[in-house]
Amino acid sequence: MSTAIVDINGSEQSSAAKYLVETLGLVDPTVNAVAVAESKLEGTAAPRLSALVGARGVLLDNTKGNAGPLLRHVGDLLEQKYGVQSLRMARKLVYSRPADPALLDELARDYEFVVTGVGACGSCTSGCVRDAVDLEARGIPTVAIHTTVFMNSAIAHRGAFGRPDLQFVPVEHPIAAVSDAELERRAVALVDDVAAILIGDKA
Repeated sequence: MSTAIVDINGSEQSSAAKYLVETLGLVDPTVNAVAVAESKLEGTAAPRLSALVGARGVLLDNTKGNAGPLLRHVGDLLEQKYGVQSLRMARKLVYSRPADPALLDELARDYEFVVTGVGACGSCTSGCVRDAVDLEARGIPTVAIHTTVFMNSAIAHRGAFGRPDLQFVPVEHPIAAVSDAELERRAVALVDDVAAILIGDKA
């Protein structure tokens, strides 16, 4: 069997790369993080909340192991400490893929902010970042939580998705095989950072 070698010109290479990143969600592992950070932002940042008291928010569980329980603890703390309204839990079907656009449309219509997570593996980190980027583009300030081991992956993905400015909140890795008491302890450690990003202290 013969193999055909196709010479792709610069324009076609650019189109192919755009398809791989924007449609398939792939990330170029050779990306220059400094160049990305200094480039013009392609994504859209949502306006930050003026205050958290009385704000309507939602928790978006990506269904990764223990993501829901961790988010629930974060939500309880946001309610108790910052006075947000009672937080509903929404769930996406597959943690390794971006959320259904219809679900994101619903959240953007009904809520003022979203807290999502948890990026704790390669594919779920990609999906979590994509969800945050897409929600922000809909005008909803969004905080994505990732485990410390996958923060570098999250940073690479935010650049590939056109939002090198997007802020994340780290949580200790792993989360899947820890007790509920430990999840609560970790939620206490990170909730102030979640609140700060939502109101713009870190945006």
